[in-house]
Amino acid sequence: MTQTTKKLLLNTLLAIGCAASFSAAAHAASAPEISSSVWEEGNAQCAAVSLNGKELISFRGPAGQNSAEQRAEDLADKLQNLVDDTKLDVNQLVPAREGEVAAIRMNGSTIIRLEGADGSDPAQQSLKVVNGIRTAFGAERLPDSVLSAADPAAAVAAGNKCFSGPASWYGPHFHGKKCADGTRFDMNQLTAAHRFLPLGTKLLVMNRRTGDKCVVKVNDRGPFVGNRVIDLSRGAARQLNMLSTGVAMVDCIVLGGN
Repeated sequence: MTQTTKKLLLNTLLAIGCAASFSAAAHAASAPEISSSVWEEGNAQCAAVSLNGKELISFRGPAGQNSAEQRAEDLADKLQNLVDDTKLDVNQLVPAREGEVAAIRMNGSTIIRLEGADGSDPAQQSLKVVNGIRTAFGAERLPDSVLSAADPAAAVAAGNKCFSGPASWYGPHFHGKKCADGTRFDMNQLTAAHRFLPLGTKLLVMNRRTGDKCVVKVNDRGPFVGNRVIDLSRGAARQLNMLSTGVAMVDCIVLGGN
């Protein structure tokens, strides 16, 4: 190796090292700040967890073991570790309800449980925390409709129809062909085929394994293979992270028509 080649290699390695340091520093500077606070109200101890000064969730209870202050501090530590992770993709964060406890899921697994939080609606609590983290990183807020997937029982109680089962997807072979509603199939749009739901029906579809979600519009009929409950466009399958698997277990919520 010549002296010139060695010098170029050294400069390249230094540049990579500087870039990595800059990236880490930039993330540290832009990462949201999680904090906890505590105060007294009457005979009760109250505490809250905030993100960049905005309250996310609160706790209430007597002082002592497992106090509101301790619960808030524990959650603040967990959330700070989450947002400090340079590999965090906020688009993978999903609100969830596990019994009477709010939770946050990512890639199909529960990563944080919001145990002991003050309030009566765990699903709403979870959505507020997830949206707080999303907006802090510049991502769009999730709509309230995702609560149907976070809490299917509440969706049924609200009159929404739910169904689950294997989903498949179709793409290039059918691209440009006429659909049941008279439109031309565009494999990159968020559409789906269903055997009997009215054309124009909108569905919230969630990949049960990954937690990925998207809203699709029924514009075609099918699937007519095995026990599959819905056939998704390639664009929808991409958003649900099921292109490579071909078939995935999904949970579907009927949101309405057109």
